[in-house]
Order: sequence, then C-alpha cells, then structure tokens
Amino acid sequence: MVTAELAMLIPFGLAFCFLLLWIVSLGMTQVRLVDASREAARMLARGDPPAEVKRAALEHAPAGSALRFTTTGGFISVTATTKSRMALPMFKHVGSVTLKALSVSADEEQSGEEQ
Repeated sequence: MVTAELAMLIPFGLAFCFLLLWIVSLGMTQVRLVDASREAARMLARGDPPAEVKRAALEHAPAGSALRFTTTGGFISVTATTKSRMALPMFKHVGSVTLKALSVSADEEQSGEEQ
C-alpha cells in the first residue's frame, strides 16, 4: 500500500522541484537584469560612450538581453528585457516569460551645466 502511494507521489514531487527551480531561475535572471540596467544608467549619467555602456551592461545581463536607452528632461532611463526560459532542453518552451528592468538616473553632465 505504501509503495503505491509513493509511486503516485514521486511525479508530483519532481514537478514541484522543477517549479521551485524555475522560480529561483526567474529571480536570478531578474536580479541580473536590474544590475545591468542600473549599471548602464549610471555609466550614461557620467557621460561614458554609449557603445562602451552597452558592452558593459550586456556583460551583466543574461544572454539574449536587449537594452534601450532614453533621455528625457535631464533623466536617463535604461530598460533591459530578456525572455527567460527553463534551463532543461526538453522544457525550454515551458514557462517562457519576458522579464523587464527599468533604471533611471539624473544626467550628471546636464545638471552640471545648469549650476
């Protein structure tokens, strides 16, 4: 009787483990996106060249990420996006989620001119 119950429980336990791994990987991916967008906004605010900023930010970001820079009214905003997938090849289309991070920084070069 215990063997039958255990045999029914194992698939649900494995599914639960995969769910937990997926949630942890989403969290780690989101943290990397936030780091990349924050670093890019900080570098752009200091006046670093956009090509160098993009290269440095993509080093922090997960593979396949995209960056978008916008400047409005003395503020620089950087949006980093990526599509998160499960690490297992057979489940790569399951749980595919688009993650996004936005960071805003005051343009230090422009605020320095106003003083």
